[in-house]
Amino acid sequence: MGTFLLLLVNGMYNKEIEEKQKSNGYIALISVLIISAVVLLVAINASLFGISESDVAAREYQSSKAFYLAMLCAEDGLMKLKEDINYGGNETLNIGDGQCSILPIEGSGNFNRIVKSIGVFSNQIRKIKIEINRVNPKMEIRSWEEVGDF
Repeated sequence: MGTFLLLLVNGMYNKEIEEKQKSNGYIALISVLIISAVVLLVAINASLFGISESDVAAREYQSSKAFYLAMLCAEDGLMKLKEDINYGGNETLNIGDGQCSILPIEGSGNFNRIVKSIGVFSNQIRKIKIEINRVNPKMEIRSWEEVGDF
């Protein structure tokens, strides 16, 4: 009987150990799942941040291209006005994938003229406004600025 009791107690003890090991296994499995979910969320967030950063860089590049197109037309308008005091502007130039426009030149004669240009590249728009005190013999520019709107 003593042996039977010893085996019975030993069997119960082994079951308790097995149950503790099972519960430890479940805890470990749940911990791995939680850690994996957190790592996955961090990875998704990092990739979305990278995508938004590349969008910002692309828009910045496109905006710079639009700015340089606006500058190109502004300088072209100034040169044409210097060559011909009656030059009226109102033309568009297509340059590669972008375009720029010289708006109608304001004022008349040799004094107080305004040249406006717009550069467009991939839905990005930049605008330049140049105020001129005198056109000839030597061009005298009062202001040259990028503007949000005319």
